[in-house]
Amino acid sequence: MNTFVYPVIISEFNDDGHYYTVTSPNIPGMVTQGDTFSDAVYWAKDVIITMLADSDIYPKGQDPSDWKLNDNDRLVYITVNKTI
Repeated sequence: MNTFVYPVIISEFNDDGHYYTVTSPNIPGMVTQGDTFSDAVYWAKDVIITMLADSDIYPKGQDPSDWKLNDNDRLVYITVNKTI
């Protein structure tokens, strides 16, 4: 089993209720959300595993030090395991 760590951006919103969205420049097209911060983390892990399930090679986690974050954004690291 290999372990991969991906940085994601969790953004908190209060415009149409209170919710969190999750994106990652590391994984193009990755978007999910949750009603709570914990839900957002759970769904981030789920969507990463789902999006990469058919891939033989998982992408290397990026260095997020140059990512521009807004005031409502938090950088979170998501760990996923892949059985090879």
